[in-house]
Amino acid sequence: MCYSRIYQNYREMLIKAFPRPGTMCCWERRPIERSFREGVPAWQISIGICYKSCWACHIKEKMEKTEKERHYSTINENRMSRMMKEMRAEIARLRPVIPFSEGDISMVRNQAKKTMNTKILSDPEGWYVAMVLSGYLSDDRSERLRLSDILHAHMTGISASLVYTNPYYENIFIPEELTFGSHHYERLGYEQGEIIELNPDLVDGMYVPHYGYMRDYLEVPCITEDKPEESVWMSLSPGEIITMKEDIEAAKGSILTLGLGLGYYAYMTARKPEVTEVTVIERDAETITLFENYIRMQLGKDPGGRDIAEKIRIVQTDAFTYMNNVKDGEYDMIFADLWEGPFDGKPMYQELHRMTQGFRKTEMRYWILPQMLSI
Repeated sequence: MCYSRIYQNYREMLIKAFPRPGTMCCWERRPIERSFREGVPAWQISIGICYKSCWACHIKEKMEKTEKERHYSTINENRMSRMMKEMRAEIARLRPVIPFSEGDISMVRNQAKKTMNTKILSDPEGWYVAMVLSGYLSDDRSERLRLSDILHAHMTGISASLVYTNPYYENIFIPEELTFGSHHYERLGYEQGEIIELNPDLVDGMYVPHYGYMRDYLEVPCITEDKPEESVWMSLSPGEIITMKEDIEAAKGSILTLGLGLGYYAYMTARKPEVTEVTVIERDAETITLFENYIRMQLGKDPGGRDIAEKIRIVQTDAFTYMNNVKDGEYDMIFADLWEGPFDGKPMYQELHRMTQGFRKTEMRYWILPQMLSI
């Protein structure tokens, strides 16, 4: 579907969203009237005064009706409804990019002002992205309206500053001339409006996909790997920063992390004064070489004045082999990050969970666990 078609669908959806004249506002029970002015396009109609947003009223009614029809309360073994899975799969297939200008956002803002829609006024940018994204998923107007409400409720705008102000990005420099083995330095770009899947939200026992969209262009360093086609091997992505945030905040005491990568998790936890040591298990020799030769000497000190490099110890071995000998209480927390995504990660998570299900003294954490549980 071309962008102009989606844009037109968005306009049509605005008309569809407004209640018909003569209906009652479900908040104030007041009559709603439309006023048409000569020469004004139909999609720019103004709505009679309603104390609260008639858009919100309409969505509320549509959602209640849809939930009854689709039986969203039915929980399957993967804790995500079939409709949510289909939406998630379609977005993953399309990998949409939804660019927007100040003019686009002003259009949404002005329309919301006319209708006194405080909900849309609070986040016109997010609503614009959600509305256009819904156009990728359905040609039906009422369906797009329902999907846009769901998408916006579980959507986060991501600014480039999230990465540029991150301590790892500010303090760790990877030389552009870096080349070792089949790996070399590149720059990875994220377009404005690019959609990124984050950890899903748990709502009433069911997972709902959560998406981020780039508010501006972002470029980050990455290490690529020469395969039949060049592919990203490791990078500091905004998605990783967001999905690891809680796991970093929870770290204290003695930490075991399975998987090194660019050393982001090891660095971010070791720089906390309440973390005493970080043991990293990594089997790939080139990954360890990258860290030891280019990253370790840049780690600096934690707020307590202790060298961060001294707190990080790397063991070259297979993670599952190492875990066979780990006892409950040997570490305060174990964080596993051995996978690229939820599909290749779920079998590994299940095996690690089986190996540690008797642990009571050691806290187990897994990168993107909600995503793995929802597939």
